[in-house]
Amino acid sequence: MDQTHRQIGLRTRTPLWPALLVVLFGIGVIVSPTIAGTDVLTLAQVVDTEPVQEKRVSDVVETMKEWKLLTLGVSMVLVIMLLFAGGLLKPGGFAKAGLRDVSLLPSVVWIFSALVVMLAASSAPTLIAKVAWIQEQGYTDLQLQAINTVGFYLFGILAGIGMLFVLKRSTMEGKECKAGLGLSILDFPVGLGCFMLAYPFIELMNMLGVFAYTQTQQEPPNGMAHPTLQMLNDSPNDPWVWAIVGGAIIGAPFLEELVYRVFVQGAMIKWVKSPWLAIVITSIIFAGMHRIGPEETRVAWHALLPIFAVGLTCGVAYERTRRVGVPIMMHICFNALNVILALVVSADASQTGV
Repeated sequence: MDQTHRQIGLRTRTPLWPALLVVLFGIGVIVSPTIAGTDVLTLAQVVDTEPVQEKRVSDVVETMKEWKLLTLGVSMVLVIMLLFAGGLLKPGGFAKAGLRDVSLLPSVVWIFSALVVMLAASSAPTLIAKVAWIQEQGYTDLQLQAINTVGFYLFGILAGIGMLFVLKRSTMEGKECKAGLGLSILDFPVGLGCFMLAYPFIELMNMLGVFAYTQTQQEPPNGMAHPTLQMLNDSPNDPWVWAIVGGAIIGAPFLEELVYRVFVQGAMIKWVKSPWLAIVITSIIFAGMHRIGPEETRVAWHALLPIFAVGLTCGVAYERTRRVGVPIMMHICFNALNVILALVVSADASQTGV
């Protein structure tokens, strides 16, 4: 408890102006697709709405692109200043803030927990296929895919929460879980704030991936880097497609963050003895897994860079806050933002993946 009080005391001495500026720039970057196309003349003629009505979405996107790199660059500088002021980027920053104690459990337990969650999730389609009532309904392939997707995430989340509960009870010291296995509704607003801080880095990595693809293939990549986004773009009014999208927005973050950030990253920290190295290795594994499986379900290779960035920032946020809900919320925001951009703006604005 005393250590917690000291940590809170340290945080309160961190300057607030970088955080406020970063939040403002983060909001500007994220919502710029909808407002960046309005120029000074339009604002001056706000009573006359005809120029606004004639504004095409493509014009808005083009204007956004012109200022996007500068806005992201300035935002990144402010984020780095904030993290340095908070001590995270200084040598031994994690140790000074207080690391979660992964030594309370053997490495095999962390890996076993991840395998239990993945096995539970992967067993869902097999079990669903044996339910006679479902098979008798004559569902289409798309409808069966939606049912299997929801079942996959539901089984995995239930197994993950179960393992989290068991491991948390095994690592409690008094009323505090030293291994960072706590999950609270209060984690989610913190996760939203962390995502806003991480967004400039994620988007810069996205732009780098698109640039690399364009230079190597001599053409820009397909705007929809993830099959789920392409499916939504093709059938935006299909409720079964939305069931799949809902699983990607909510189910995937819960499942993947429990597996990779909590369990796999916990084992990595125990093995390599370095939080930063463990986070990087786990993020590489996390990104690489998005290229495994049938070709129609893989993300494009250029999308691996922003996915790696998501893993990296979620890993840092988790180890810094030691709250499971924080990386989950960050991942939800990332997936939801891609879906919104795919629907509202254009294919070009949604280059990453779910």
